[in-house]
Amino acid sequence: MHARSRQAVGHRKIESEVLENESSSSKFGVKGACVLSESLRHFHPTTGFPPDLLHDLLEGAVPAELALCLKEMIRLKYFSFEYLNHRITSFPYQHSDKVNRPQALPKSFLVRATIGGNAHENATLLRLLPFLIGSKVPEGDLFWAVLMELKDVVELALCPSFTDGLLDYFSRKISDHRQALRLAFPDFRLRPKHHYLEHYPEFIKRFGPLVNVWTMRFEAKHRFFKRAVRDAQNFKNVLKTLANKHQYMMAYHVSAPSYFKPEMQATRIDSVLVSGLPEIAQTFIKEQTESDRVYHASKVIIDGIEYAAGMFVSFGSDGGLPTFGEINDIYVVNSSVYFLLLKYISWFTEHLSSYELTSPQPLAVHQQSDFNDPTPLFAYKTNGILLLTTKKFIPIKE
Repeated sequence: MHARSRQAVGHRKIESEVLENESSSSKFGVKGACVLSESLRHFHPTTGFPPDLLHDLLEGAVPAELALCLKEMIRLKYFSFEYLNHRITSFPYQHSDKVNRPQALPKSFLVRATIGGNAHENATLLRLLPFLIGSKVPEGDLFWAVLMELKDVVELALCPSFTDGLLDYFSRKISDHRQALRLAFPDFRLRPKHHYLEHYPEFIKRFGPLVNVWTMRFEAKHRFFKRAVRDAQNFKNVLKTLANKHQYMMAYHVSAPSYFKPEMQATRIDSVLVSGLPEIAQTFIKEQTESDRVYHASKVIIDGIEYAAGMFVSFGSDGGLPTFGEINDIYVVNSSVYFLLLKYISWFTEHLSSYELTSPQPLAVHQQSDFNDPTPLFAYKTNGILLLTTKKFIPIKE
């Protein structure tokens, strides 16, 4: 057994002895050994539960550090509070960013330790902050460095797959963020959620990507119950009331003919002549079918992910960086979906922690399976430059 493993076992034994001592008072709310330890031989409460990045990051560290850094930037007169809120409310959000658009910040955040907001809004604000105020912040600013390091950490935490090398990189980015935070705010008292973040790489090795075990979907499900108990105004037997309402709701949905949706759905389909398509599309489609007509769709949903013209996707790489393409057209051939993409050359801009897209390349045809990540992205033109920032770290497909 390794020295670290023996040390961990020793700590667990001491903890158990302390908790099992009936004369001991509660230790910070812990009153006894975890009941799961009695049935699960290798379970321990300090290592047996995965962390929740929704509450640790998106509703914990992110709103707290945004409040800290934005307050300092306003104090340094990089921009005003009014300008910041104007940019937040007037920015031309696209597609799903419209749904998750951040709200104007309350002025109270200047004296509070957080900007508030829900997880979706905070994630969108942090991701698009370089487009909102990046041009107003001088390069090398300490407070801006904290937010850009935090942005990188959030993207890595949301990554759907990891290699050993990527986990090492994640550990280094967490360390870089901690160092930047201490440098900018030497008197800032770290919260417990900052400490949890230090252990994310270790927990990923144990549980897999944390985005697969976060509480985002549970929170969405819980919203039904909160709404139901508020509308019912019946508190005599809340559990029975909610169970009945949930069963009625599920029976309604399951009986509906559209509840179980196909893997692929297309809207606004029309039949077009192959001869009228761009040459690259003609060549590709003629290899798939002998028909002189194919279906053209304005929007398609594959496994719940919506794609439409104007969205961007990542496929392939160039010089170690992912390449991006804009969806120009969508074709359905023999029940398979093909995307006509306009490829761009991408350059990573450190100050904005975003990709600058330049020099559109010739068109190319790809399927969803060719993408580095299936999540569609959105590019925004800022000061005449087309910029794109990812929602999560994109592992490059080999």
